Amino acid sequence: MDSGQLSCLGGGEFTARFEDAFAAAHGAQYGVAMNCAMSVLHASVIASGAGAGDEVLCDPVCVFGAMAVMYNNAVPVFVDVNPDTWNMNPDLIEAKITERTKAIIVTHVCGLAAEMDRIVEIAHRHDLIVIEDCAHAILGTYKGRSVGSWGDIGSFSFQASKQLGLGDGGMAVTQSEELAKELALHAGAPTFQSVAFGLHFNYRITEPIAAIGLAQLEVIGEYIEGLKRVAASYDEAVADCGWITPQSGPEGSDNTYHLWGGTFHGEAMGIKREDFARVLEEEGCGVGLGYTNMPAYRHPVIGERMGYGRGCPLDCPLYDGTGNQYPDGLCPEAEALFPKIMLAYTFVPEDAAAADAERLKRATERLG
Repeated sequence: MDSGQLSCLGGGEFTARFEDAFAAAHGAQYGVAMNCAMSVLHASVIASGAGAGDEVLCDPVCVFGAMAVMYNNAVPVFVDVNPDTWNMNPDLIEAKITERTKAIIVTHVCGLAAEMDRIVEIAHRHDLIVIEDCAHAILGTYKGRSVGSWGDIGSFSFQASKQLGLGDGGMAVTQSEELAKELALHAGAPTFQSVAFGLHFNYRITEPIAAIGLAQLEVIGEYIEGLKRVAASYDEAVADCGWITPQSGPEGSDNTYHLWGGTFHGEAMGIKREDFARVLEEEGCGVGLGYTNMPAYRHPVIGERMGYGRGCPLDCPLYDGTGNQYPDGLCPEAEALFPKIMLAYTFVPEDAAAADAERLKRATERLG
């Protein structure tokens, strides 16, 4: 504030420092700061070369990757999830790749790292760009390597609900100088000395936000350890319950717990979902059921065709014209998972989380 330089343009220094420090913390060569993570995802889709009529593979749990694809008139193609991890299932990727596929957006859902070694191997064999949506997974790792550094571009969120909450903001990380320059076209000024040389977006971050981020980065590791302790209290609460399983990944998948997640399997044991919801409410437990209750392709923007009036991506002439690119049963694991999803917010004091976890335990004990 004393510098009087509140913009990264024309002499600001904190944005560049934040970019360098954040990239180094995630094992990447380059960082490109922006005003929010959706801007990063959009710029990443642009950098992948995906445009009208092209396809980008997305997961169906979180809608944000699909929206970023649609921002650039490209077509989101959904790959089903592993019901244990809630992340994209690598076994199903190759069957979804066509001659129009340009990229894959992989979300680390709730903070649990996806199987990036397998996903990157498949993608690069088909010359596809891999974009990691790390909005939930700051400082997460997979097999000892930072998320965001496995793919070609990693996208991070600093929205207020995230581990490094700055009110808003986002960061792209990459090992590629070429991709860093392409991303930076949208993180600076959309014109050069008032002359436009391309259709670039104005997604730059401000100096005060970057400065706060630089300070927060010094303590984020300790903060995430606190989130893991909060999540452990919920794990302990359901440890003896045979009809709830915490979200879990394969060996090597770290979780930085933007949210604690569990899956309700009570119906198979004669415990109705509505009864469980009622008992949770009676106990005053803050665990929620269902998340959005719909996969990404059933959100109104896609399901009710609210994104665009005509043409790509929802009425792309390259498809059969039936207007039903996303039928029921498209991702059966995700569709079956949504009613069963249990989520607990981890950004609370540890004693408050322990008390809420105890309420969850009492609810499960009441139902047997």
